[in-house]
This record gives sequence, C-alpha cells and structure tokens, in this order.
Amino acid sequence: MRLVLPHSVEDNSDFSANRLTALVTPLILASQGSSLCYPFSTARILMALHVFVFVFLLMVCLFLSLARLGRLDWFHLWPSSSRAGAKRTTVQRLLKPRSPDDCPACRLSCTYPSVVGPSHAPVRPWCEVKSRRGAPKRVNTGGYACPNQQCPYYGNTDTHIHALVGDGKHGHAERIQTFRGPACHSTFSARRDTPLYRLKTPSHQVAIVLAALAEGLDPSAAERVFGYRQATINTWLSRAGEHAQTLHERFFRTLQLPYLQLDELRTRLRSYKQVLWLWLAIDPLTKIVPVLELGPRTQTMAHRLVHSLRQILAAFLRPPFHQ
Repeated sequence: MRLVLPHSVEDNSDFSANRLTALVTPLILASQGSSLCYPFSTARILMALHVFVFVFLLMVCLFLSLARLGRLDWFHLWPSSSRAGAKRTTVQRLLKPRSPDDCPACRLSCTYPSVVGPSHAPVRPWCEVKSRRGAPKRVNTGGYACPNQQCPYYGNTDTHIHALVGDGKHGHAERIQTFRGPACHSTFSARRDTPLYRLKTPSHQVAIVLAALAEGLDPSAAERVFGYRQATINTWLSRAGEHAQTLHERFFRTLQLPYLQLDELRTRLRSYKQVLWLWLAIDPLTKIVPVLELGPRTQTMAHRLVHSLRQILAAFLRPPFHQ
C-alpha cells in the first residue's frame, strides 16, 4: 500500500508575498495586543497587505519593461505628438523656393495680360478754343481740375490747357473759392475731394485737432479739450487718413532711395481682438516710409508689400532686384 504525501512549494525570494506576510504579521498582532483576539481585523489587514504587495510587484514589472523597451530604442516608432518634450533636432529647416507662381498677383498678371486702352486724342488748349473777347483770367487755377467726367478737360491740372475760371466765393466762416468750367458749364468748390469738403468748422480748428491727434492725443481727450464731439473728430480723422493715402499714391513715385529696409512689427488695435502685423519699408537715411501695409502675418501680405514696393522702385532699379 502506497502513501502519497502532500508536497508544498515554498517561495524563498525576498519579495514574495509569503515572506513579506511573515515579517509584517507579528508586528500587526503585537499592535493588537494579542495574537487571536481580533481574528476578523487581522484577516482584513492581511487581505489589504496582499493586494498592496501584488500592486507593488506589478508596478516593478511595468517599470522594468519600460526600461527594457527604452534600451531597445523602440520609442522612435511612437507618433510625433507623444514626443513633444523630446530634444529638438539641430537640422536647419530648408526654405521653400519662391517663384512667381507662388504669388496670386503674379499669376493673375501672367494669365490676364494688361490690356492697353485706346489712346485719347490730345485736347486743344482752352485759350485757343475760347473767344478772345471778355476779361482776362485773374484767379490762379493751377492744381485744380474739372471733376466732370464728360468734360474733355477732366483731370487736367495744367493752367495753360484746362478750362477753369474763378466764379466767386461762398461761405460764412471762411470765404471759399468757387471754380467754373466754361467747356462743360459745371461749377465746383476749391475744397472738393479734400478732407474739408462741406465742413462748417473753420479749417484752422480742424488742423489743430488733427495735429493733436497725430501727436498721440486720444479722441476722447480731444473731445474734452477742444469741445467737439468724438464722432465729429473721428470723421475728420478718417477723411484725413483717406486723403493722405491718396497723396501718398500720387507723389511717392520714382523715389531716389539708395537704401531700403523691410520690416514687420507686431501690434494690436483697440477695435480688434486679434494680433495684427505692420509691414513697412523704410529708408534709413531720409526716414521715408514709401510702403506701409497692415494685416496678418501671411505670405499674401508679404507679396502685397513687395508688389507695392515694386510699383515705386521699378522706374530706377535694375530688373533682377524686383523680379
């Protein structure tokens, strides 16, 4: 008759659950005051201790596995978003080559060539057309032109060619000159197409307020200082800005600027929540700003600045610079 003896397996490792339980159990029982007085509390403590040991061993295995994967260099297979904190590469970013195809204005000019309209026949000077009878011209009309688009002398500011004569003055606060075109029989004020057109406020008062705004005075402060409404001051400021843009486009042509610096400045306007960028070109010698653009920091704005600058510089710079 054979006897089968039960076999038991003992774990003698330092981190085994049995070894840790054997070490901690006497301390727990001693803290209770006796070994068998609190059987239920002892069982609950032992159960919690077994769970803690299991979680601890699981964490140790997890850290060892991660260390093993790091040594095998498996992290290069992870997506780039998970490596945000990794060291930046020292390889310089290659610049994208620019060509006229990248600019919308250049593509438009290449697709649709500019069509030159028919040349108008030169008009005869009005002094040769009019009758020699009558009083001679006494009012200087230089710099003024007829605003009637149907008139043959429309837009002509030459005194020896256009047909303009003085036609009295009007206004109560200030005497404003009135002109008349004998060719089309139209009359207009000398302040037409200016910021002072149809304003009842004296021109010197408007000039003082605009000068204060140009020096940095706030429109609300200007209302308290000069006594004019803020809406009126804003209207004057808008008119002056539009007129300044027109004068800029008219007179800033073929400028002899030997040096130019292109720069962009980060700014924020009160009426806009987003950040805007001020694109400009400045001459370091004369401090002239031939081009000024306000908008986002995009490639389209950069192309717009270069095209505006090209219209000014193309008259005296070599083609390789602006092409």
